[in-house]
Amino acid sequence: MGFAVELSFDVEADTAVRRLWERLEEHNISDVLPSIGACPHISLAVFDSVDPDRLGPELKQFAAEEKCIETRFGAVGIFPSEDGVVFLAPVVTRELLEMHARFHDRIAALGIQSLEHYQPGNWNPHCTAALDLPHGSVPRAVEACYHGHIFIPVRLQAVQLIEFRPVVTLCSFSLKDASL
Repeated sequence: MGFAVELSFDVEADTAVRRLWERLEEHNISDVLPSIGACPHISLAVFDSVDPDRLGPELKQFAAEEKCIETRFGAVGIFPSEDGVVFLAPVVTRELLEMHARFHDRIAALGIQSLEHYQPGNWNPHCTAALDLPHGSVPRAVEACYHGHIFIPVRLQAVQLIEFRPVVTLCSFSLKDASL
């Protein structure tokens, strides 16, 4: 089990990523994300353990102060690990990096620290397309993303705390201008 703070997408981007996951499943590449109940997202932080009763109220305040961010998926990538992860990379804007830094400043004030790969200076924002892939399936997943009509605008409009594998949403809050 682990925990993550995620930025969720507008309906159009959410639907497009779910269609990509369906395509990966139809081609027998990966079905992990739908099977664990994942929602399309970009993680701001991941924790081995965290107290949801402590982090939840801070997340609510954070959402009330933060504006939605407009970006787009600009690339497909892989992580250099044995985990077999293929991801969609958003165009990294100053607003996205600043939001990420503000979030980590807030949790640091509470004495909470995310895993190293999610900390400022180490973070590669991404939306996971497939994970737990055997080595030979990584190129097939990249090709499916490349041909998946997924290089689209994305509006990051809510923040949520989840527990994972399986995914359980513990709390979710719209960013302050999500209704615009």
